[in-house]
Amino acid sequence: MVIERLDLSNRETAELVWSLQHAAYRIEANLIGVTDLPPLRETVADLEACAGTETFWGCWTEDGELAAAVSAETGDEAGSSTVCRVMVHPDYFRQGLASKLLSVMMAEYAPGSDWDVTAEVRNEPALSLYAKLGFLPAETFCPAPGIAMVRMRKPASAEAET
Repeated sequence: MVIERLDLSNRETAELVWSLQHAAYRIEANLIGVTDLPPLRETVADLEACAGTETFWGCWTEDGELAAAVSAETGDEAGSSTVCRVMVHPDYFRQGLASKLLSVMMAEYAPGSDWDVTAEVRNEPALSLYAKLGFLPAETFCPAPGIAMVRMRKPASAEAET
């Protein structure tokens, strides 16, 4: 597996990420019982447009398949960054790809930064992953009826501990 930054201003790359995003988020939608997740409404053009605000990393198989991807952006607070997307193709679940990608991204994108991430409260695999990486629950909020999100934070001081 090869991990590298992805350029979503490149149409072909954006199409590959879109395909991966739909495969991964359909599984999450089924897991939490919410069929209308925002990532499933995004188009390739939407992904191309977010290339200006989000930085993406991907994990490629030896056969050239995009197996997983993550993205981040600078947070609202100074010294803060946000994990925006974590997606793993279902064929590559439980192989540690999300953990590897997140670790590389946090080290390269904003070393020494506080990190935030959100997950739906019923998404146990995501919550477990983030906890394993040192994220701690910070708040719960409901952005829409039937959806409860947990915001988790990993302070920069936790870097030395993980």
